[in-house]
Amino acid sequence: MRKRLPLAALAAPALGLLSIGLLADVATAQDWSPFDPFKNPARGPARQAPTQERAPGSPAGGTDGVIRPLGDSASSAVERGDLAPVMADDGSGLPYELWRGLDVRTLERLISEIDIPPRSSALHQLWLRLITSNVTPPEGGVTDQQFLALRLEVLYRSGLLEDAARALSAMPAGDATVAILAARNEIGLGAQDRGCETMKAGGGAPAQLPQPVKADAALISGFCAAVAGDAAGAGLAAELAREAGVKERPGLQALDAMAMGVKPQLAPDQAISLLDYRLIEAAGGAVDAANVLKRAEPSLLAALALDAQGDADGKLAAAEAAVQVNAISAQQLAEIYRSLSEAAAVISDAAGTDTPRRRAGLFVAAERERTPQKKVRLIRAFLDEARRAGFYLTALRMAAPASDTIVAAPEIGWYAETGVEVALAAGSYAKAREWTAFGSANRAGDGVLGHWLALIDIAEGSTSTREDDLRHVEELAVRGRLDATLLHRLATVLDALHYSVPIPLWEAASRTPQPAGGYLPETGVLTELQDAAKKREFGRTVLLAMRTLGPNGAEGAHMIALGDSIRALRRAGLEADARNLGFEALFATWPRAISN
Repeated sequence: MRKRLPLAALAAPALGLLSIGLLADVATAQDWSPFDPFKNPARGPARQAPTQERAPGSPAGGTDGVIRPLGDSASSAVERGDLAPVMADDGSGLPYELWRGLDVRTLERLISEIDIPPRSSALHQLWLRLITSNVTPPEGGVTDQQFLALRLEVLYRSGLLEDAARALSAMPAGDATVAILAARNEIGLGAQDRGCETMKAGGGAPAQLPQPVKADAALISGFCAAVAGDAAGAGLAAELAREAGVKERPGLQALDAMAMGVKPQLAPDQAISLLDYRLIEAAGGAVDAANVLKRAEPSLLAALALDAQGDADGKLAAAEAAVQVNAISAQQLAEIYRSLSEAAAVISDAAGTDTPRRRAGLFVAAERERTPQKKVRLIRAFLDEARRAGFYLTALRMAAPASDTIVAAPEIGWYAETGVEVALAAGSYAKAREWTAFGSANRAGDGVLGHWLALIDIAEGSTSTREDDLRHVEELAVRGRLDATLLHRLATVLDALHYSVPIPLWEAASRTPQPAGGYLPETGVLTELQDAAKKREFGRTVLLAMRTLGPNGAEGAHMIALGDSIRALRRAGLEADARNLGFEALFATWPRAISN
């Protein structure tokens, strides 16, 4: 057995420009050992002669070919036993003491450092549960009011305007902050008259309002002036907004334009918020839909997609853009597709290839089709176009109801792998295993689908057959079917989830250079993440994991960030979410038996 180098020696050549401070972070990160399953910095140097242990269920005196470090099982048991948090009864699946160790000010800082909503599907599911959970708020200051205001801001920025409206309806009337946030939400939903009435009923904005709320109050006053045709009022509101700290943005420029009696003109490179868009509309500006979608913030995309008065093509384009940034759900996109009564007729139009309308037509036709051979072809065509459009995983989840009606038969044997992907993406693990077994029984050579079982195990959390399932992946690694990046990601995920990395897989990864790409956070974040998980500060752990993984989630994170985030979530008791991250990190580049 070759001696393994310390982590810093392995990482430094590949990472190049990383600071010494970050390498110090990495060296102390919890249980990091993507290449060497015998190395654990927290327990000392790697063992030079690891002992093979028999896996549970293997014959006495035999070996299953998997090396396990001494003491690993015991430490894992202690770790899992230590983390049995009391779960909240609000359906979120999160601990009751979600905000332990956080005050409102710290929470606000952590939220300001991450992208909202997260672009990662796995992180977004966790994020939604985090911000909609009904547990005791953090400590510090006027807790309930400050926390609710922050929560409403987050819901608004995430495009969850209806959720924000429900939360606002439960808040006490007569509060200036509540009135401003409610007015903004109503204006965002298109209820401009009600929004202006709410703003007026709230009275004048008090001087002690936080600057962001005060700035929004000025802009909302400008909106109401513009709706009423009050050019002077719009100009005054623009000046008040500047005094409140609003920087140059499209909405402010729209108020200036109205005050001067001209039409607003959009700068080509400015992001457009939902309030900006409503201000431009109120000031009489012409809005080019295609241009807006390229620069729209998530809340605006969600509002345009769910606007009952919007034209069909505009809604479709906005909906597909919104689902790519997790501003709307897969179910909402499916409902928008179904709302087009003529959608099924569009699929025969060759000129409509790779357009939102054609994808809607394919989706609706696949749901309506009764002939299995035609149905699977329509599903596959929809998925192919969705992949090119950038929302493949979402499309797989949308296709699950249609795919679930299909009975496996030899004449549609080619569909087996698509069936596996659809079921796996939707979390139907038993169905995914059925399609895997059917596909493996009806194919030979490269067509065998057994390697999908390992990914199903990772997502599901199965422990009964995982070592047998990993052998399928070993075979692909030995045959060179796994590229270097996937090998390292797989080794990282398996190690972080406390799987025993099989020797062939481990050796294949160790023969290739560690990929240097992917997002790494600044110095100190990894240590903060480990500390939060160790203290079981659940909300802080989640927010720091989001910051650690970066804007593209597990799929775009550096190996070190990925491994540490999975370990932190597991240690904090969020096992299912840790596995979702592992699945997301591997799914996009997982070997396919067919080209899709």
